Amino acid sequence: MKNLKSLTLTAFLCAIFVSTALALPPWKGGPMDIIQKKSDVEKLGPKSQLVLVCKSSNTITIIDIKDEKQARKMCAEGSMIECKDCKKHYKVVWKNPTWKTGGPELKMDIVNAQGESCMFLARLK
Repeated sequence: MKNLKSLTLTAFLCAIFVSTALALPPWKGGPMDIIQKKSDVEKLGPKSQLVLVCKSSNTITIIDIKDEKQARKMCAEGSMIECKDCKKHYKVVWKNPTWKTGGPELKMDIVNAQGESCMFLARLK
């Protein structure tokens, strides 16, 4: 009898956890892909939606992409992105991940004037 109660309780808690995880909005871990590599930028096209997450002001902004040219321009090295909430400008940089040296694998980062990572872009699925 105790095993049946324990099993039922465990199944109930698992069901609650799974349903909560699947119901999260994109900026809380739901359906989105973080843009980090050049291949991620190439996947962007017309009617794509980007989520701009500002860690400084704890806000998100949804950006509708009109065409591939706009997406490439936004993610290009040295592009400046403004957070509409905190009114600060951040710079897009492409660098090697800290565990790798050299090679074609570059990672996109959006940094402030001090070089600290302050934002990231993600594509809604």
